[in-house]
Order: sequence, then C-alpha cells, then structure tokens
Amino acid sequence: MFVFARFLLLSLGLSLSPAFAAEGNQLLNLRGVPKAERTILPVDFTWPEKPGEAAICLWKDDKTAALSYTIDDNCAMNIDWWLKETAERDLKVTWFLVAGGIGTSNPAMNGNWEKWQAPFAAGHALESHTMSHLSASRNLETWQGLDWEYRDSQKLIDENLPGNQASSLAYPGGGQAKLNDPEVAAKYYLSARGTKGMLNGPQGLDYLSVNAMSKGNFGERPQNAFNNADNLMNPEYKQGYRGWCVIIYHYVKESDPAAVANVRADLDYAVKHRDALWVGRYPDVAKYAQSRETARLEVRENTPSRIVFNLTDRMDDRHYDFPLTVKVRLPDNWSKVTAAQNGQPAASRIAEHEGAKFALVDAVPDRGEVVLTP
Repeated sequence: MFVFARFLLLSLGLSLSPAFAAEGNQLLNLRGVPKAERTILPVDFTWPEKPGEAAICLWKDDKTAALSYTIDDNCAMNIDWWLKETAERDLKVTWFLVAGGIGTSNPAMNGNWEKWQAPFAAGHALESHTMSHLSASRNLETWQGLDWEYRDSQKLIDENLPGNQASSLAYPGGGQAKLNDPEVAAKYYLSARGTKGMLNGPQGLDYLSVNAMSKGNFGERPQNAFNNADNLMNPEYKQGYRGWCVIIYHYVKESDPAAVANVRADLDYAVKHRDALWVGRYPDVAKYAQSRETARLEVRENTPSRIVFNLTDRMDDRHYDFPLTVKVRLPDNWSKVTAAQNGQPAASRIAEHEGAKFALVDAVPDRGEVVLTP
C-alpha cells in the first residue's frame, strides 16, 4: 500500500508542474521558483493514522524548521575560535571558501590547506565562494571567466581536502556581484546561496538562489517578520513557518567583547531551540530539501511482524546521499524497532503522539528497501 493520506497517495510526496515533470530523473539541482509546488508534502506535521502507514518528514528528525550558520571569505584567523565555540555547543557550520587565495596570498585571512584540514576533520562543511570573489573580473582581458570562478574553486577545494565534496556555492557580493549567474552555477553545484536577507519558506524554493542574511535576527527585532528566526516556529507567519534560515558571518574581532558576545548569543539560540530546529550544515539541508521535494514513498509490506517500504527520488544518486526521515506508525505492541536498508542497519528512534508510537527512520532514496521489525 502507499503512504498515509490521500495527498500522498496521489503520487507519494510528489506533485509536479508540467515544466518540472519534463526535466527527467538524476537531477543535479532544482533551480528556479516553481510555478506550482513541486511536492504535496504538507507544511503541518503529519501523523499516519494506521499501523504500517508512513510519511516523509518535512525536515530531518521531524524538526519544525532548519537553521544553517555560514562563514564567508575564509577568515582563517577565526578558525580556532569557531572550532572551540561550535564544539562547546555541538554545532556544525559551513565555511564558504575563496579558494584561489588559500596558500598563495594574505595568509592571515586565507590560511593554507593544512590549516583548513582542522574544520574538515571536525565535521564542518567546506564549500565554494569562487576562486577570486570575482575580483579577478576587474580586468576582463585577463579574467578566465565565470565558469573558472565556479568550477575551479570547487575542484581546488576537493583536491586539497581529500574526502571533501564541495557541492554548494555562495555568490560573492560587492561591486562585481552583477556577474553572478545561476545558470552557470547550476552546471556545477547542487545549490547556491544568495544574499536576499529573509527567511526561506518550506515550499517554492529556488535552490540556486537561497535567501541568506548577513545579520541574524533571532527575535531581537520582532517587527521585522520577514527575517525573524522566531517565525520559523510561528504557525501564524505563513511565509516562514517551518522554513529554512541561513545566516552569514564574516570576520569576528575576537578582541572585541561585544562582537564575540553577539555571535555567541546567535549560536546559543540554536542550543535553546535544539528540540525544534534542525541546525544543519548548508549542503546537508540543501540535499535533504531537494531530495524530499522529488521523493516517492511506497509501503510494500505491512504485517504484525515487519513493515517494508521503498523510498526513491529524482535527484542524482552520485550526490544525493543524505537520508530523509520517514515517519512510520507502529503497531501498538511494538515497544522498540530495528531498521535496516538494503540489509545494512539504519538509524531509527521512537516518537510518541497522542498515545501512539511512531518510528523515525533515516532512509537514503534509491538505496534499497527498508525493513522494520519489532
């Protein structure tokens, strides 16, 4: 049987506009604002009614919304500070690196590749902010072009950080920002972060122009509803409720107590709201959201002794390996659950709602059937 509720039965989490339907499978990214919602996953929380029924969660671990902290322009002098502050709070952030300067110029700002091994080893994301921050374009006779800025920065980062996969781009701002082009970025990246300072709603995202703000509003300015992170958790604010907030940082003056206190307060917001917010690395959230937007879920077996479902999506399997959270209503006599995908253990945990038990299962699309047993 298919997943719970008629809105999912129609296409199991997928309602495509005609233009999107023509794009095919193994997609690198979802670019442009859709004319119609790509999915029919509800914004409200979904709780399947009958044992064995299932639904894809809007965000990882069925959190209310997503929040990502990002750092631009290298700022290598702050690496140790960020590592200490994030480790104390068990947070992961995303650096967007101007790759061409690393190890070649301004060592305090750019650092070298050996120094960037530390945040990579600590589990933070290291992504692309182009080769030159577009500064090389000031001389158009020698500039190697936008493809060079986007493509070669990605290549340089991954070559110097073995095991890294730079899948996201942050468009540079400043005087040369007019040169940025989502169509060029779409050839190389799963997602690109823009600079429009407002929340992203849970639906209708252009993943090649994700909104981000260089000054976070963590409830201090409630009158600015469009960029107030509190509204991620506010059902009355339809434009941002259950959406994604992306924050941009640059240099942190560690000798300035006020500057340090401000950033620490921002990070403490994530700790305070950890139960409601998925504080995810930028590329992970971008992968989850695009995979979820094209996902199909089918329950293939539903018996008292096991539940089997299959999860697929239309994204490129070479890159989209971040698991989606699938919520499964469990039989009343199942007190615990074990999950396996394609014969390998899959993470799962129990949630309760109105006296019923549900399994929240991590499943990677297109990686085989998932089997739940009590």
